Amino acid sequence: MAFPPSSRLNFAYEDSVLNNSLLNRKPLHKTLLASAILAASLSAQAENHHLDPLLVTVTTPLRIDQPLRETLAATSVITRAEIERRQPESVAQLLRGFPGVEFASNGGAGSQTSLFLRGSNSNHTLVLIDGVKANSPIDGSVRWEFIPVSQIERIEIVRGPQSSVWGADAIGGVVNIITRKAALAGTQGEIRVGAGQQNTQLTDASFSATQEATRFNSALSYRKSDGFNATQADTSGEKDGFEHYALRLQVEQDLDERNTLSAGYLRSQGTNEYDCWDHPLCKQNFALQTLNLGWIHQLTENWLLDTALQRVDEDRRDFRAGQSNGQVKTQRDQLGLKATFTTERYRLVTGLDTQKERLLEATNFSRKSREIYGLFLQTHYQIHEAWTLSLGARHDDDAFFGEQTNANLGVSWQINDVHTLGATLSQGYRAPNFIELYGPAWWGANPNLKAEEALNHELFWRYQPNNAMHAEIRVFQNDIDNLIVWTNGQNININKSRIRGSELSLGYQLAQWQFGAAITLQDPMNRQDDSLLLRRAREHGRIDVDYQDTIWGAGFSLEGQSKRYDFGDQRMGGYALVNTRAHWQLAKDWRLSAKIDNLFDKDYEQALGYNTPSRYFETSLTYRF
Repeated sequence: MAFPPSSRLNFAYEDSVLNNSLLNRKPLHKTLLASAILAASLSAQAENHHLDPLLVTVTTPLRIDQPLRETLAATSVITRAEIERRQPESVAQLLRGFPGVEFASNGGAGSQTSLFLRGSNSNHTLVLIDGVKANSPIDGSVRWEFIPVSQIERIEIVRGPQSSVWGADAIGGVVNIITRKAALAGTQGEIRVGAGQQNTQLTDASFSATQEATRFNSALSYRKSDGFNATQADTSGEKDGFEHYALRLQVEQDLDERNTLSAGYLRSQGTNEYDCWDHPLCKQNFALQTLNLGWIHQLTENWLLDTALQRVDEDRRDFRAGQSNGQVKTQRDQLGLKATFTTERYRLVTGLDTQKERLLEATNFSRKSREIYGLFLQTHYQIHEAWTLSLGARHDDDAFFGEQTNANLGVSWQINDVHTLGATLSQGYRAPNFIELYGPAWWGANPNLKAEEALNHELFWRYQPNNAMHAEIRVFQNDIDNLIVWTNGQNININKSRIRGSELSLGYQLAQWQFGAAITLQDPMNRQDDSLLLRRAREHGRIDVDYQDTIWGAGFSLEGQSKRYDFGDQRMGGYALVNTRAHWQLAKDWRLSAKIDNLFDKDYEQALGYNTPSRYFETSLTYRF
């Protein structure tokens, strides 16, 4: 098996470190903080309008349905309304700048992208698509560019270790991507066509139908772009573009008042062009496919049983100058059994997760399959009108490295109708992947590796005077042990890191205006030598301002990071980008949207040696029927 050089780079950079004394946090820190304080000062005038994120019910923090405002874990939600308003070209662009969220891309929209959640490594975040684990069994990475943003209903982001709820790879947190489903009675559909600079073309189509006990949803999406030259060293003038297709099908059938069956299918495939380290003409053909089968049974008034059978297939084929440069094909089967008990003040969920991972196409691996079993129990109890307790544990048995047990504990005190204080303690772990344990010799395979482990302490204050305004401050420390690093030709558990930080998030509506802000201050440090992890900023955040009238709306986002460092102590300067957007309701069923990303054509870097998008304009027309 051969990996493209860009993949090799992705493995290496998260575990490298740089000297702490090189950083200066003042410029971006002051800009974002001052703007957030200004927004907060205006919130006292807010009227009683609803904010969509506060009204949703989330399931990711505890695998139990609960209102977002009652969660103890650090949780953010991005709704479909926000996705349509912000017009993101990718999941990475949508998530970037939310509390704790940083991305680094090796080029444009179709390029390989890494997420650093709360300063943790890119393989420390568990990513789910409709409950299906999307992390690659090979290396734990997630190919964000494969996920069609047009088919997403909402995204739930839970920050901090969550292995006591979800199992392996949730050291930094969990990102749960939930695709669109039929909701309204009758039939609905929409067609969206658009175009942008770099010869960008896009088409989205969806259709849903609901009739009595049956709900059906289907969606197609297509996006193509010539892109731009991904690397600064390439002087050939060639462009690295992409072409993506996606299909989504979902059906639910109520058998009776107590039983519901469901099935879902997602396929995303296409071609991404990139620059190899020694040749500019490289590309990857990919296919990502997920399948879900589910059965929900209301056993009694208080007990609900949920069974899910899932499969995810991923196929990556790389080419260099038209010649094959390796293939990786993996498959993961998952079976989940969950029982939920609910009363007015008490919730309990317990269950079993099993999964089997296979390498269907990969050379030089001494083992090509693994099985993992997990048992979990989680409770959420309102002890008193003002006090809430959350407690849970999970035990996993991995065929490769053995057994692992994790737990979580949380408590909150609602001082009054406006203020809530809380504290949480949670554990996480990352299972060594195939390439670290049984991969090719040149990757330093070591079958004796232990799991990476994390312990997170967290305090939070939540302020919510009404449904129009909310604010939250969190401080945390995440200690990670047994970090796996490549040294002297072998992977070994030697590194330790400590990530301390604080997060401020706020949002409110004032008449037709909607404001939001998120700021993260952090120190992602290596405890071995007090150096800073690469490509992670000490300050990052975003501010969103939107105005919505009866027939039109407009807004902008200010997002940025402070300076970061890459290989060889090389500095990447801090930056702030302004993205603008607008939409017009031309008629009852017709909507025109437009956006300008990087309005002031800022020159910046996310990864050393890689170009980033310049000013970019895109427009689209949507017809709903």
